[in-house]
Amino acid sequence: MKLLIERKPRTAAGFFVLKALFVFAAFFFAAESLWAQAEGAGPSLERVSVALAKNKVTRGNFVLERTAANKSRALKSSGEFVIASDYGIIWKTEKPIKSVQAAAKTFTVAETASGKRTKIDGSQNPVYLQMALLTSALWSDDLEAVQAAAEIKFQSDGNSWALELFPKDQAVQMALEKIVVEGSWKPAGAGQALDFAAATSLCMRLKGGNSVCYYMSGHKFDSSLTSAELSYFD
Repeated sequence: MKLLIERKPRTAAGFFVLKALFVFAAFFFAAESLWAQAEGAGPSLERVSVALAKNKVTRGNFVLERTAANKSRALKSSGEFVIASDYGIIWKTEKPIKSVQAAAKTFTVAETASGKRTKIDGSQNPVYLQMALLTSALWSDDLEAVQAAAEIKFQSDGNSWALELFPKDQAVQMALEKIVVEGSWKPAGAGQALDFAAATSLCMRLKGGNSVCYYMSGHKFDSSLTSAELSYFD
């Protein structure tokens, strides 16, 4: 004996309920997707610059790699760096030979292992002068100055960012193709009151395929330079 099951026709109300469920499900999954994208979204350049500028002085360690277009191996050196938003950058090389290279806004200073210093007008070293101008402006949250000196390309994700700076000055363009700054990012929240940003590499891509790249780590922050550090910017 077959059991017959009577199927009742769907009413208009039933179709309405079913449609409402589909609409709710679609909305829920769309909202879930947008929420996930927002969680992984990267910061804007403005937000990174503000986070960098909250510390007047950034210190740490660096590894420098100089690469020539016609060489397969890079020349490496290492030491300590200082980035001061009001002054410029100091690279203190410890290995293989001690030396100091400081780049201020209008001049550079070279110091040998014996302590002899040579001050050079910025026009004679446009690459390092451009680096000092752009990084000082970026660490001062002065994006107008950055935009005045270079064309900008910026990208970011949830925990990192990258900035490409193409110099506008024709004299600088003869030696420098672009400066690339990359860094880490951690937004405020979960016990962290402010956004955190730090530069982890700074590369100068030179004309002809050569490059000078500083890879930075061990960041420490301060509000002022020491008297010894200030002496490089006199």
